[in-house]
Amino acid sequence: MTTKFPLRTKRKMETRLKLVRSARHLFLTKGYDNTTLEEVAEAAGLHVQTLYRHFGTKQDLAKAGDEYWLRLFEEAISKRDVSQSTFAFWRNWMSETVDTLLEDAEAFRSHLRMSYSTPTIMGATLAIRGAYEDLLTKHLAKDFGMPFEGVTTPRLVAGMLMSGNHYVRMNFKDHDTDLKAETLQVIDTVTEMFSDLVKAPAKTPEKVSVESTPA
Repeated sequence: MTTKFPLRTKRKMETRLKLVRSARHLFLTKGYDNTTLEEVAEAAGLHVQTLYRHFGTKQDLAKAGDEYWLRLFEEAISKRDVSQSTFAFWRNWMSETVDTLLEDAEAFRSHLRMSYSTPTIMGATLAIRGAYEDLLTKHLAKDFGMPFEGVTTPRLVAGMLMSGNHYVRMNFKDHDTDLKAETLQVIDTVTEMFSDLVKAPAKTPEKVSVESTPA
């Protein structure tokens, strides 16, 4: 079922998309540091003041795509079926995400090169990576029946999943590797190491029918 948005909201989303696409193109062709917000607005066919209503800084514009994926993940994992482990959920999510990214593999590879070579964008990327790790830690803690706060086993396992994903993407940006296969291999390896910590979800007690008996 297609979600229907109010006209004003739809126009706002379309404007943001135009700006993000124009910025991505200019960042990749001219370089992040050599691109001005005025050029981004002009490429999108918009006034620069319109751009500032949506994005306060060039960094906000550069990280908009990654933040979009983070919001989708946060919403999806919040609705996770408790009968599905966080490991299984993360595997399915990453499988579908990588399929989408590989629809234009060279564009994604160029995006990674730009992100990892630009300190300003790299800083924003690390913050987003931290947000993913927090979400994974929170849900792994529920699976393991362990505390969320502090340097706990769920935190360390989430860190392994995120670090593995980071390594695979670093390798992919400069080499013709199988991004999907390597991404899933990381998840499968970590899952094999720690799946025994996942506790079975508590079953809802069945209602017992009580029949009344004559006094």
